[in-house]
Amino acid sequence: MTDLQKRTIPHKLSGANGSSVMKFEIEPDDMRPTPEVVARYFGGPDYQMTPETQERVCQGIQQAVEMVQGVVCYRAIPMHTVEKECGIDLSEVPYTDMLSDIADDSRYVAVFVGTLGSALETMCRELAGRNRIYQSLLLDAVGTAMLDDMGLICNDLLEMHAKALDLFTGCRIGPGLNGVAMESQSLVFDLLDVETMGVHLNEAFIMQPAKSISGIVFFSDSPQRKPPGSKCLQCEMKHCQFRSTQQQ
Repeated sequence: MTDLQKRTIPHKLSGANGSSVMKFEIEPDDMRPTPEVVARYFGGPDYQMTPETQERVCQGIQQAVEMVQGVVCYRAIPMHTVEKECGIDLSEVPYTDMLSDIADDSRYVAVFVGTLGSALETMCRELAGRNRIYQSLLLDAVGTAMLDDMGLICNDLLEMHAKALDLFTGCRIGPGLNGVAMESQSLVFDLLDVETMGVHLNEAFIMQPAKSISGIVFFSDSPQRKPPGSKCLQCEMKHCQFRSTQQQ
């Protein structure tokens, strides 16, 4: 286990087989992005930083790190209890899109929601309102890059929990991405008590605060095929202006 994992992932996951909701904090420094990643979100994959620009980006990273506090809410629940506990029918839309590609031997559905809180996006709005668009966009790009790192930490959490159960993880499913209906976000929120960490869904099933992420992963008895490369290479939005061409 890395030092990062020791600091961020709950120790009680070791050997865990229950389905209780867990909340834990992620230190902002553990999500500190590189200037290069921020620059991609700030100006696209071909954006070239000058020494002056790199200094500004580094200043924006430090400002964001001092402003946010990462919180994650996580749960893994046996598949056979999901319908009864949530009062839903997994054979109905929108769940059918989400469940179509899962392995037949799936034993658990794991869900998480992570957030950086509202302070960063509030600052971005205030800066934009004062016509400081550059600073607003830069801080927003830093926040997006920090969510990437939060997602990687959550992936480690999922892998460790599945291993403790002698199971294997599948691909992470993101509501609203790659054909998965936004309405599937309601399943995540039905399984978690995220209101206590200040995250809620609006009428369009979009999370507020906006600097939040969610994911659904199924644990199965056998290894599952996962697409290689970065999340951008797995995404169907081929013409996204922020698309990375790197393999990892």
